[in-house]
Amino acid sequence: MTAPIDAILALVHSARGARPQSLDDREVEEVLNIALALLVELAVSNDRIDRLERFVAEQGGMTVEALRDTAYDGAAANERQQATDALLARVLRILIDPRVPTDGRPER
Repeated sequence: MTAPIDAILALVHSARGARPQSLDDREVEEVLNIALALLVELAVSNDRIDRLERFVAEQGGMTVEALRDTAYDGAAANERQQATDALLARVLRILIDPRVPTDGRPER
């Protein structure tokens, strides 16, 4: 395993047990913890993607850079763009479709 992944995994393993709260707002702390957990998941996913790209490039007799630079057109490009647009819409939903707070707080 690579050094950054080892460091991330060590951090995850050391984070077992009680979670001390360091911020004044518990909800903000929870959101930060979620963001950090997603960062760990993304790092692991990126490592797996890199391994797959290297394997596919090797099997195809090409460099990893050539594989990564492969351009798509037509239906494949359209499908990839639609998937990206859908992902952005899901992630940014709170900004795209703001709702009135139900707890009496003022709207942004």
